[in-house]
Amino acid sequence: MIVNNFRSNPKQTPFAPEWNYHMFEKVINDADFKDVENYLLNKEQEILKINPTEKDGKVSDGYTGLGAKSTTARYDKYNVLKWDNKNIQKIKDNIVEFHNEILNYLKLPPVKELYVQCWVNIMRNNEVIKPHIHTVQPDCYLGGHICVKTNNTSTHYINPINQINDPVVFSSKNEIGKMTLFNNNIPHYTDKVKDERITIAFDLATNQVNNELRII
Repeated sequence: MIVNNFRSNPKQTPFAPEWNYHMFEKVINDADFKDVENYLLNKEQEILKINPTEKDGKVSDGYTGLGAKSTTARYDKYNVLKWDNKNIQKIKDNIVEFHNEILNYLKLPPVKELYVQCWVNIMRNNEVIKPHIHTVQPDCYLGGHICVKTNNTSTHYINPINQINDPVVFSSKNEIGKMTLFNNNIPHYTDKVKDERITIAFDLATNQVNNELRII
């Protein structure tokens, strides 16, 4: 496990901000990502037949900029981890294992319940994921993504406190099999894609809001 974080220096006044945001990375070694790639591409048209997510009467792609014709714009209408594929199930097991490893690293108590909503991002033709945040609600927990197919791209994470005048950015090179978990309020974005880029993205939560899959 590799741990990266945005951490503030000790504050010198009662009005100074404090922060400690984490990004955890590891590589999944027991799944066949070529099989996962082919499986997700075969699922693409099935996903696109689903009506896209709407927010305030407009199509929502989660503020990614990928648009209404993307698999991302249906992020809460299907769940990748519910699909019957042995390598997808290995990925689910790895998410649970990594989550528990992170809690142990941070010396946090185990959770009684853990839920996940999981979708696929398929990018082509100079597409880019714009800076966006998954959630800032009181029940904000962890977000994550796993690289399935990539070629010379990175994901960039912005310090939530210092993101305007002189943004502090941590850049993570996308590598097949790399899994990243992070505080789910950290803004993040990607490079422009020259070739096809496929990632599995997900939100973890300790309470079920919609129809998330329970994994603990």
